[in-house]
Amino acid sequence: MIKKKIIKKIIETQKPITIEQYINLCLYSKGGYYINSKVIGKKGDFITAPEISQLFGDILGLFIFYIWEKKINKPINLVELGPGKGTLLIDIINIAKHFTKFKESININLIEKNLNLIKEQKKKLINFNFFYNKTKWLRSFNLPTNKPIIVYANEFLDCLPIRQFYKKDNKWFEKMITFEQDNQCFSFLDVKITDTKILNEIKKYQPKNILEISKIREDYFSKICKHIYHSGGMIIIIDYGYFEIPQYFTLQALCNNKKSNILDNPGSQDITSLVDFKKLIILAKSYKLNIENFSTQREFFLKYGIKERTKKIIEKSTKQQKDNIKKGLKRLIDKNNMGSLFKVLVVSKYNDK
Repeated sequence: MIKKKIIKKIIETQKPITIEQYINLCLYSKGGYYINSKVIGKKGDFITAPEISQLFGDILGLFIFYIWEKKINKPINLVELGPGKGTLLIDIINIAKHFTKFKESININLIEKNLNLIKEQKKKLINFNFFYNKTKWLRSFNLPTNKPIIVYANEFLDCLPIRQFYKKDNKWFEKMITFEQDNQCFSFLDVKITDTKILNEIKKYQPKNILEISKIREDYFSKICKHIYHSGGMIIIIDYGYFEIPQYFTLQALCNNKKSNILDNPGSQDITSLVDFKKLIILAKSYKLNIENFSTQREFFLKYGIKERTKKIIEKSTKQQKDNIKKGLKRLIDKNNMGSLFKVLVVSKYNDK
């Protein structure tokens, strides 16, 4: 049981644990939320964009093909981080199969730890014999550098652990988690920071009064950037996030598609935070990579033809299908919702030409 693991960790160290440690135990330790649960869809805790509309995967698939044809045009490793139920992968495959040279140039690598989701992905891929035979499942990002890669990730980085800091009376504090023996519950504890190394790290972000840092997220992204720098390729990150640091904490938990307290139901609910895209762009540039795109999800999909694609699909649809397609489109590009909250970052080894 995850709760017992966390309590044991706190008791053994005789001090509070960081939010990063707490999230890591809740989501990724043995028996953790992302290791065992079936988390996506109406019966899960959240619904991702590919589950909302096929248009999401269609446009992403066409964009990947466009970049491959224009800037790579040779065998690649196509990599999805956290493919979930495999919905986005199948939509991209349905696009790829129409372009023979592109189709034959793809080897698929799926980064997934959840055995339940792997089974579901395999079931869906069996219907695509050619691609199934060219697909590998990996627990972490660890690929050979013998060919370029195209990596894509939808709502992946937001669930990597963070730490929270805030400034009060010109002093920095870290929000940490402890366990109250009397009440038998977890609670937050604000701890003054005296460690010079941590204080210097905070300064690098030039925050005002509030800061969330995810070294795990930054290290993961850096590893991919390093790979692209050596082997060529591209990474597409689609996630909810910001460019300028907001003056509020963004950490949240979701249980049964509703917001909940992150200290409740440890190991049985999703915990996420907004992605710092400015930091990702700085990291990408440190590896001398090119920023192909940074925009809202709305701007990206409009630029790459989602309305034209919608019109084409609607021509062959029933009235009910047309209504569903239009509803899906609206949700993806809505200015007041997913369209502006979600950002799209595309980074590549290639300069514009």
